[in-house]
Amino acid sequence: MIVGLTGGIASGKSTVSSILSKLGAEIVDADLVAKQLSNLRENENKIIEIFGREILDEDGNIVREKMREKAFQNRKLLEKLNDLLHPQVIDYFKNVRNNTTGEKIGIFDIPLLFESHMENLCDKIIVVVVPRKVQIERIIARDGSSKELAEKIIDAQFPQKYKEEHADIVIENNCSIEELEKNVENIYKKLTNDER
Repeated sequence: MIVGLTGGIASGKSTVSSILSKLGAEIVDADLVAKQLSNLRENENKIIEIFGREILDEDGNIVREKMREKAFQNRKLLEKLNDLLHPQVIDYFKNVRNNTTGEKIGIFDIPLLFESHMENLCDKIIVVVVPRKVQIERIIARDGSSKELAEKIIDAQFPQKYKEEHADIVIENNCSIEELEKNVENIYKKLTNDER
């Protein structure tokens, strides 16, 4: 069984992913896949073409924070970046899906699951949600972003309500880590039983 795991930025999706991994699920992380693909020389050159040389450090390496900030300040740049990487990420996940044996529960950890129309690769979908105010606070604390940038990042994603309506399971992550772990463990047990 392939389970799509998604949620808005700073919803705690990575924490849920980590708990599922400890429980025995196999995680395929879209952010990691996208990063590996963006490090390919051919893609690096195209990213520099899109964003310009000001995103590079003195050694000529891409500074991800600079690229991210430019992408969310200018929607056209974000669209160009997505047009470059999304098809490659989708092909990667399709390949994983086609080669899955089904012995373990596979988790497709994809922040932009609905935005990139990858929900059809999943048998079930889990969405992690938190109030918008909490999201903004977490982005500012975690990334040192301004409130304005935090809001732009959230608004660039599909609304949380849409994700909730299209999910099989919704995890509300406004509880303690202990409660979250217990909740995720119960969900994993149910998924394992469904698989049998």
